[in-house]
Amino acid sequence: MSARDDLTPADREAVGRIIACRPVLTGLEIARDALGLGDGALGHAGPPFRSRDEIPAVVLGALAGAAVHEGWAGSVAQGRDMVLSGEIALHANHDLGTVSPMAGVVRPSQPVMRVENAEGSGTTWATFAEAGRRALRFGVYDEAAAEGLRHVDTVIAPAVATALPKEGLPVWPLVAHGLTLGDDTHQRNIGGMSAFLAALPDLPGDVRAWLSGVPQHFLNYAMAAAKLCLDRASGVPGARIVTALTRNGAQCAIRVAGTGAQWHRAPASDPVGGFFEGFAQSDAQPDLGDSAIVETFGLGGCTAHTAPEIARTMGRNWDEARREGTRMRSLFAARSPHFDPALAGAEGLGAGLHAARAAAAGGVRIHTGIAHRDGATGWIGIGVARAPAACFEAALAAIAETHETEVT
Repeated sequence: MSARDDLTPADREAVGRIIACRPVLTGLEIARDALGLGDGALGHAGPPFRSRDEIPAVVLGALAGAAVHEGWAGSVAQGRDMVLSGEIALHANHDLGTVSPMAGVVRPSQPVMRVENAEGSGTTWATFAEAGRRALRFGVYDEAAAEGLRHVDTVIAPAVATALPKEGLPVWPLVAHGLTLGDDTHQRNIGGMSAFLAALPDLPGDVRAWLSGVPQHFLNYAMAAAKLCLDRASGVPGARIVTALTRNGAQCAIRVAGTGAQWHRAPASDPVGGFFEGFAQSDAQPDLGDSAIVETFGLGGCTAHTAPEIARTMGRNWDEARREGTRMRSLFAARSPHFDPALAGAEGLGAGLHAARAAAAGGVRIHTGIAHRDGATGWIGIGVARAPAACFEAALAAIAETHETEVT
């Protein structure tokens, strides 16, 4: 069976649902209400931890800082103890209906952006990214990080929500514009942010200036939009289309349409690439964050062949990036109708990441930020990680087992 003849009717059904979804930013809510996240509970990026002993320092620092920011702990040290003892409940962001990059903690009191499907049912929520290399999403909590969170919660988020058009703001046209300007929509979002700002003419000048200086803020909207679309395919019996890909700093895990909310895991890989001055590979935290949801949707590392500037930033050879991007395109079941950057050529960009193709190819390329493993230094670089083939192999085995059980 050729690579182009390996789709089942279930696979095609799942891809059709993903493509049909139209994500639109529609307004602001508080996480407590939107996600059902009560006091004493936090969301985190990645799959659920199998035990609290495996929480890496960078994630533990973010969770502890969130506990201080919410007023549950008097110090980061106390916050760590509360997390490790189980006093603070932990939930995977994906299970709450949201996604957040890197250490990716979600707090009950923070605002989130509602993302709705304009062509049917479904809602997800986007977090609002703060600025800087020493920020909570990189495991850092100090007075400067706290002030950054307060600024986003009380100034940036309300201003963005107020400036939205009454009918909402469709996300994929903004991403498409960014891709034509060389974005990968993971580690480079300059074009996407430019389109976002142009679509919100009523933003106050100070907010517009802040967003212009923090283009990665746009990533969070693209992530939630991708999750919204991919979740539409969850539960299609037998479908081998990937609906989530995430990492918690210890484990990388995926979901596929045919097994719904079940996680299929393997150890997280070490990112390699471009480090900021003074840092090296030995400082890097194993890969983490929900942001690989964009790779699951066909963006990020799967657009390596259309984003030359990010290849340079990551210290990657352009020939290697083009080769890898083209190879990633072959892992998708269909051509995306939403995006068509010129460098993608006749094949365009992909829709519907196929677990069997990903397993056979040795995994999926991820463009990722790199956090310092000490949980105190913050963001130290940008690089490439890989979702291991073992994740996809485990998913295929689970689908086969489910199908066999149903037949017998």
